[in-house]
Amino acid sequence: MKAVIVHLWGSRRGTTEVFASGKITIGTDTSNAIRFDPIIDKNASAHHAEIQVKGCDYILLDKGSKHGTLVNNRAVSEITLKDGDLIEFGAGGPKVRFRIKADAGDVCKPWTEILEDSLGIARTSHKGRITTATSFFRQLLWEAFTQSSRTFKIGISAVIFLIFSGLIGYFYIQYTRLSKTVEVVRALEIERSVAENIIKKYSGGVCLIQGTFCFFDETTGEPLMMMGKGQRGINEYTGSGFLVSDDGLILTNRHIAEPWWEMETSPYIRLDATIKPRFEIFRAYFPGIKESFPLKVEKVSEEVDVALLRIDTQGKKIPVLELDTPERGAVVGEPVILMGYPAGVQAIFAKTDPEIVKQLFNMPFVPLVQELSNWGLIRPLTTQGHLSDVMRNRIVYDAQTTAGGSGGPIFNNKGKVIGINYGIFPGFRGSNFGVPVQYGIDIIETMASEKKNKK
Repeated sequence: MKAVIVHLWGSRRGTTEVFASGKITIGTDTSNAIRFDPIIDKNASAHHAEIQVKGCDYILLDKGSKHGTLVNNRAVSEITLKDGDLIEFGAGGPKVRFRIKADAGDVCKPWTEILEDSLGIARTSHKGRITTATSFFRQLLWEAFTQSSRTFKIGISAVIFLIFSGLIGYFYIQYTRLSKTVEVVRALEIERSVAENIIKKYSGGVCLIQGTFCFFDETTGEPLMMMGKGQRGINEYTGSGFLVSDDGLILTNRHIAEPWWEMETSPYIRLDATIKPRFEIFRAYFPGIKESFPLKVEKVSEEVDVALLRIDTQGKKIPVLELDTPERGAVVGEPVILMGYPAGVQAIFAKTDPEIVKQLFNMPFVPLVQELSNWGLIRPLTTQGHLSDVMRNRIVYDAQTTAGGSGGPIFNNKGKVIGINYGIFPGFRGSNFGVPVQYGIDIIETMASEKKNKK
């Protein structure tokens, strides 16, 4: 049988001692088996008390101490100790928990008892002082931990470590998610700022193309009349294009440069060999410039829907769009910006003051566009999206457009043109089509080579 002393309060607080001897002397003198610090433990006497083993009992004797000895908060001079008794050496002096164990080992103490003793000690230690809830709770936990067994301390340390690790893991996951969110927001901000810069820098180089044409009999030179009306059959349309050189070259679609092209290739339309198309009006309007520029077809592609036009810039400062190099090309998933004039005049009306619309609404198509230019209302629409597929002769993207936007430039996030818009997928607004800009570069280089060879 052994006596176990768990120090709860005083200079030896937090330690546990095991004694197998028949007598345990207690006090501040250096000769004692349990020696308290005389400076810290001022209420303990030099030879304060002793514990003697008599048979199977442990007897506590007060040795005439100045401040007395208390067991379970009662002053005693001699008492038989029981397992779990709380001993205080002098009121306000060192406190210990007395335990009896058959074998040396950890102290196994009920958690309810630990909390009860710790609560009492915490209250006593804060008596007469200003106490905050935090300090009291901290004192309570410390006393409870001090009285706990070694196994419990290891267990609670492991639990605290696991909780701490879990918190670190949780906050790391939250931090990672937040970082990803921040990156997404930053990417969106970058995309938005890129779009703003592209619009500011290049929208002035994207033109509205206005065309009217009719068919005439090459033999007689007479225009074809509208069936049953005795009038010339005039076809009116709008499209988009963009300036690619200082000397007036404009890239667009072939079906904008030759609007009858699809009629001639359609298996459902048959024209006599003597019937030929002819432009009545074919001109371009650039933002910020009231006057129109007559258009001339320089070259059309026989492979894809691309054409090269030319204007005389007349010294006007018009932004020239930069074409992407073939080494890089378009990449699936990258953001794109599409400019053009989808829905033509109707779209311009939609974003115009209603009072102005009333004045212009009933004007004929030809002078109407000129009047819109006079009012400074010709500006391209811009939509954003991402590339969903890249093939040899087409790119697919989800930037919104419609008829009239054909021939407009498709920009990447570097501000370079990667394609020429040419078509939409009816009924599925998520897929619009463009011709890779390499075909535009090829037609420019071919034309330049042909001119060089003629010289």
